Amino acid sequence: MGKTPQKFKDAVKLIVLCQSVLEQMDTVKGTDLYRHKIKNQINSLEKTMENMIFKPLLMLDHVDEDLFTRIQLNVDMVMDMDVDELSQMRISLDELRETE
Repeated sequence: MGKTPQKFKDAVKLIVLCQSVLEQMDTVKGTDLYRHKIKNQINSLEKTMENMIFKPLLMLDHVDEDLFTRIQLNVDMVMDMDVDELSQMRISLDELRETE
């Protein structure tokens, strides 16, 4: 099995970040921050981002059927973390990478 090209890795990261942004924007809905102007901008951005990542997500599913599921599980995990947990995750990853 060959090494995964950097462009593919970067594309997967972009998809993960876009999915995370979409999910985080959902948390703003129904709050005081979600006023008319912000509401329109968020809705417009959501549509643009969803259109942007739809085809790449389909292509990922054809490359590896489990990849999107793993991505979604990891996005869900990160979305459930608080700031302290995110910081700790970074420290843990740095330590893991140093041992590799």
